[in-house]
Amino acid sequence: MTLAYLELINRITEPLPPMPVARLGPPPFTPLAKPLAHASVMICSSAGVHRRDEAPFVPINDLSVRLLDAGLAPAQLRPSHPSPIRRPGLIDVNVVHPYQRLAELAAAGLIASATSRHLSILGAIKTLVPMVEQMAPAMAAAAREDGADLLLLVPLCPACHQAVGILARAIERSGIPTVVLCSALDIIELVRPPRTVFLDYPLGNCAGAPKDAEGQRRILAATLEAAAGMSLPGAVVELDEAWPEPGWEKAVVEQYEREAATVAAQRAHEFDAEGRHVAAEQAELVAAMV
Repeated sequence: MTLAYLELINRITEPLPPMPVARLGPPPFTPLAKPLAHASVMICSSAGVHRRDEAPFVPINDLSVRLLDAGLAPAQLRPSHPSPIRRPGLIDVNVVHPYQRLAELAAAGLIASATSRHLSILGAIKTLVPMVEQMAPAMAAAAREDGADLLLLVPLCPACHQAVGILARAIERSGIPTVVLCSALDIIELVRPPRTVFLDYPLGNCAGAPKDAEGQRRILAATLEAAAGMSLPGAVVELDEAWPEPGWEKAVVEQYEREAATVAAQRAHEFDAEGRHVAAEQAELVAAMV
């Protein structure tokens, strides 16, 4: 059984109403136009990765899209996501933004190239309708400009999984193939991106364990190969990877329980000043858009 993150979030943030997640129908689907070995791949991280010499993302409802040069050194980058599960990315930015591993796979010939720039967003977004109307077109335009044949989206927190899944659907509708590398399967199964690869690792270790370059390459290669083989809209492929520490689910639950006040503070942004659950309304509205 995979860890039920939505159930966990709802339990530790009681008496708030359940965290709203859009229940979406069959997704749009754009076939890959090229074999993987001839394709250029772009990454989109939702961990709020930014250049250290620039301002971080706003913690909640930041609708900006940043482009990060693929030649930046890891020491020049930092995730700014407010969730405590960003910590593996603080140790090794490739865990949340696996741009160096992608370049290595290009050098090895698995793909033709990585794009010269990659996308970065902060996926703790409750304003889903403006996200679809503003962010998705900006992301699609950047992917097109940089010649991406496939966009790999890497969500961090539970809210990121919803945002990234919805963005993948909107971007795919515009004609760009996408794949989501996820760890919160229960949320992804509700949002239903066009292509999903599930890595059953502790949330925050999005593309592997910190400082494990070999494992990160293996995970990324398997993700791209799975994406290239998917022909059924909404398909989910589970990677044959196991976190090295048994019982990690209990440790994740305990971490969330310790950080319950932080999670509740983030969820407070779902409501307006009068207490209306705006995020729930947004989740319903976005279903007709993507």
